[in-house]
Amino acid sequence: MAEITALNIYPVKSLGGIALETAELTEEGLALDRRWMVTTASGRFITQRELPMMATLEVHFDASHLILCAPDRRHLFVPLTRPTGPAEPLRIFRDHCAGVDEGEEAAAWLTGVLGCWHGESLRLKRVPSDNHRLVDPQRLGSLEARTGFADGFPLLVTTTASLEDLNRRLAAGEHRPVPMARFRPNIVLGGTRPFAEHYHQHLVGSGVTLWLCKPCQRCRVTTVDQCSGDIVEAGEPLDTLLGYHHTDRAGAFFGENAVVLEGSGCQLRVGDRIELTAPRESGVGLDTCATSG
Repeated sequence: MAEITALNIYPVKSLGGIALETAELTEEGLALDRRWMVTTASGRFITQRELPMMATLEVHFDASHLILCAPDRRHLFVPLTRPTGPAEPLRIFRDHCAGVDEGEEAAAWLTGVLGCWHGESLRLKRVPSDNHRLVDPQRLGSLEARTGFADGFPLLVTTTASLEDLNRRLAAGEHRPVPMARFRPNIVLGGTRPFAEHYHQHLVGSGVTLWLCKPCQRCRVTTVDQCSGDIVEAGEPLDTLLGYHHTDRAGAFFGENAVVLEGSGCQLRVGDRIELTAPRESGVGLDTCATSG
């Protein structure tokens, strides 16, 4: 039996996360997770892959606002309720989706803090209330699941044992250890063996069933210090992850993407006991979509 040791949401894709003691589970993942996204004026989505300093922007909420805070303490207040504007077409990797623009004040603030991207100003987009973005049907088969602005899946599950194992290998290679924040997970589990998340199909407990459907292929966001926005050690932890063989394909994998089978509306809490079930002998097949934004 595993235990939930941390719950995190990242309301604005690639900006700072929020650690929670309790989180509501929805059909599209944890409530308020990746419901906003930074784009260029032409609609290209922007993450820490392009602008590592995005990690330094803190995200908070009050009763009526999403609040962004820059390192120099400039703040942006975005109303949580406002007249719904038209949903504009966007694209996240191969996925076509839509987003509602949050207006000129948000655009000017983001561009002032982060700068332009290849000459284009930045915009803040919100997931529309009638979101229809589907998780890759080739991955899910007959199951239909939606996600917001995550790279491809609504949830990312990691384990403390996997991180400990990775850090032992990093130390053996005289590399710096990495914190779990580098992997930007939603649900962190304790009390498992290393990489147990890759060898089970379901996560079950308290009326909740998640399908652990795809190992997460990692990208260079894992090299970004989530406090400073600096690239700490080029190539790590990716190079070390390439030496593992816990999936059935070559690549740097850490954590498991998941979708919700049961339990929308339930509360997850740090300290909840939860079970990894339906063992499988090896990692499942993988595609090229990485979830760490």
